Amino acid sequence: MKKILVVLVALVSFSFISADNPLKNTKWDGGNGLVVYFTASDTVKLLMNDEFLTSAQYKVKDSVLTWRDFVPGAGSCDTAIRGTYVYRIKDSILTFRPLSDRCEVRANVIQTLVLIRK
Repeated sequence: MKKILVVLVALVSFSFISADNPLKNTKWDGGNGLVVYFTASDTVKLLMNDEFLTSAQYKVKDSVLTWRDFVPGAGSCDTAIRGTYVYRIKDSILTFRPLSDRCEVRANVIQTLVLIRK
C-alpha cells in the first residue's frame, strides 16, 4: 500500500510540473530538417538535419514564453535582448505570436514557425 501511495504522489507531482511548462522536454518538427527541442532545463536547442545550430534560454509562465539567445551571431540577437511570445499548442501544433521583441529578425522567424510535436 505504501508503494502505491508513493507512486501516486510522484505521478501527481509530475503532472503539476508538466502543467506549469508544457514545453519542457519536448521536441517539435519545423519541417525541412528543423527540430526545436525544449530541454528539461531552461534551454531550447535548434537542430538542422540532426546538426546543432544554436541554443537559447527560455522561460514559460502561463501561455507566455520568454526567449533569450545564448550566443550572439549572424543568425541570433544580442544576448541582453529578450523576446516575449504567446505560444499556443493545439492538436499537437505549436505556434507563437510576438508580444514584444526588439530583435526583429528573431521575431520574424519565431512568429512564422509552425511546429509539429514529435
